[in-house]
Amino acid sequence: MKTSRIFAVLCVLLLGCAGFWYWQSLTEIEPASQQSDVVQAINQCDLIASKAAAGLPEVLPFQKLEKAARQSRVLDRCMQDRGYAQNPAWVTEANRQAQRIAHEQGVSEAEAFETLRRKAMLEAAPSMTSYWRKPA
Repeated sequence: MKTSRIFAVLCVLLLGCAGFWYWQSLTEIEPASQQSDVVQAINQCDLIASKAAAGLPEVLPFQKLEKAARQSRVLDRCMQDRGYAQNPAWVTEANRQAQRIAHEQGVSEAEAFETLRRKAMLEAAPSMTSYWRKPA
């Protein structure tokens, strides 16, 4: 009888310690997972752009294009409001890639460029050819 009580108390203490450790691991903020300013701005603006186009219908193919264009425009304006602009070095590199992609896929250069632009707007590449840059 006495050993079962001791065992029960030890189990409760052990489970309490394990629960406390788990709770602490959930509430700790790791500095390595902090995002850069541009990534935070992209995430915030992407959310705003998604909400801006959420009510648009997507039944017909042209409506899907209109929705993507609205999201792209809202994202661009939002990033401009936060002080970011399109990187001219990215435009030069993207024009070269768009020519190659247009030739390979049989689409216009404008369509290939726009596809690259919409994809690059949501990426925060640490290289010199990142889409977004903050003017000095």
